[in-house]
Amino acid sequence: MGDYLVKTKLENTEWQIANQARDHVFICDADKRSKEDAGPNPVEYLCGSINSCITMSAGMITKVHRLDVKNFHVENYAKTENLGHGKSVVTGMKIKVSFDSSMNREEKEKFIAHALHVSTVYQTLKEAIKIYVEF
Repeated sequence: MGDYLVKTKLENTEWQIANQARDHVFICDADKRSKEDAGPNPVEYLCGSINSCITMSAGMITKVHRLDVKNFHVENYAKTENLGHGKSVVTGMKIKVSFDSSMNREEKEKFIAHALHVSTVYQTLKEAIKIYVEF
């Protein structure tokens, strides 16, 4: 379907990473307590990635099928577990989807299921970690 290239390098500022995707540069920063806090940390980017993909999928479905969907929002609460020796893993995500629509509950559930079904990042990550979706 597509090939993607993201280039990443460690910056001179401690714990700061510069990523480049096409002509877009985005900073990743591990230390949220630092005055140099210039961007989300890797787990926050992971959450943003899945949220963005679900939202983009929902937007495309809305447009193609001319659905009554407004104010589409996704919140993601990710949980990590410290495994010691500087190692941790994401153990799960709780994703909350909300939107305004004249659809009934069953139609909303089908719409969300369709958006999740076509979301590349959601489909990839759901095989690796526990993800709970609610609306």
